Amino acid sequence: MISVMVSKWVGDALGKDGIYAVWIAMRQYPWLPPGEYRDQGQTAAQIMKPVENVVVISDEQGMTLQELGAYLEEYGYHGYPVVRGEMLIGFVVRDKVRAYIETLVAKETAENALRRCTFSQDIAAANPDMVNLSSLLEEAVLQLRKEVPLQLVVNMFQKMNLRHVLFSQGGKLTGLVTKTDIVWLLTAHLPHTAALSGSSR
Repeated sequence: MISVMVSKWVGDALGKDGIYAVWIAMRQYPWLPPGEYRDQGQTAAQIMKPVENVVVISDEQGMTLQELGAYLEEYGYHGYPVVRGEMLIGFVVRDKVRAYIETLVAKETAENALRRCTFSQDIAAANPDMVNLSSLLEEAVLQLRKEVPLQLVVNMFQKMNLRHVLFSQGGKLTGLVTKTDIVWLLTAHLPHTAALSGSSR
């Protein structure tokens, strides 16, 4: 017990971050430190992934269910913004879409996999042959402008336990920030960040 206490005191004397925070950073676990973050005048634009680097589902052409399933397999993210052209339609969670596709294809004929699908109620109403996926869009997706202070974005992730925030302007998707981006921002200063994770950002 004495050796544990001495180790803790030495660790605290050598650095402000405790052994648990350093270990979590080394393993790159998606944990957000509770301390209040203060920016130096930066905005969300400094950390967000611009739309050109974001994997999105394009609803313009109307993919088949099979093509959409293959797309989700190729890009294994938690979720995807759905766009038509540059306009943001919403956000879908990968597991929800996959489960829906698998159920639909398994329930009926294999030809179902070749049916075109859309996330737009209007397009689905005008094209009865298309599969309407609009019910899979997340109802509460936080959208901000990229000019908001970075501190506000970090505080929202810490207090609301968000997984992602979309950035838009005039209805057009401009970028995305994920919890992983915020974790990296808050732990990158630790000397051995990601040393045991086997990957880097």
